[in-house]
Amino acid sequence: MATYAEFIQQQEEQDGVRFSFNAWPSSRLEATRLVVPVGCLYTPLKERPDLPPIQYDPVLCTRSTCRAILNPFCQIDYKSKIWVCNFCFNRNPFPPQYAAISEQHQPAEIIPNFTTIEYTIMVSEIDIRCKMQMSLLEYSL
Repeated sequence: MATYAEFIQQQEEQDGVRFSFNAWPSSRLEATRLVVPVGCLYTPLKERPDLPPIQYDPVLCTRSTCRAILNPFCQIDYKSKIWVCNFCFNRNPFPPQYAAISEQHQPAEIIPNFTTIEYTIMVSEIDIRCKMQMSLLEYSL
């Protein structure tokens, strides 16, 4: 079994993400006692050949002030088909396309090996036309 330090090093190499702390402060008092600010170095173009291509929109937290994305660190209730946001602890239902979700049939975004996911968002033709019209309007002004 690897040590915690080896686990953190492996995650940093795999995802291209390094935090100033490996555990978030659990209270406001603990946060005020931090000497070094909580920060993150992120490598956005890190090559990950093992990542599956995700061709659908991410599942977002339904709380309007949060909007976090479903990830391997969220709590999941497979029977009730809900997930708990690991940032705001809001209980969110899975969208209809996740009806077949189970412990044996998991989408890529909750598989522990895929802590980094690249989504290819499909933009509708209507969105493209609206963006083009907005660009033309800005250009004409």
